[in-house]
Amino acid sequence: AEIEGVSTIAIAGHIRPDGDCVGSCLGLSQYLIENFPQLTEVTVYLEEVPGSYQFLKGADKIRNSYEDKKEYDLFIALDSGD
Repeated sequence: AEIEGVSTIAIAGHIRPDGDCVGSCLGLSQYLIENFPQLTEVTVYLEEVPGSYQFLKGADKIRNSYEDKKEYDLFIALDSGD
């Protein structure tokens, strides 16, 4: 229901991302890309990801900063303590 009418999604996790954070963000992004063809953009924003996680699908597409003032239809925050 939350994805109805949505075409762009941003996903982000906590600072100093660990394996849980990187995995959950990339896992959700791949799920959305593969199962919701109406989505035109799914972008993951995280601080620099440790090299040990670079093998994960989509890790090379993670953005480390948000500079373009782009607006997204939906923002999802994952792996937060609060």
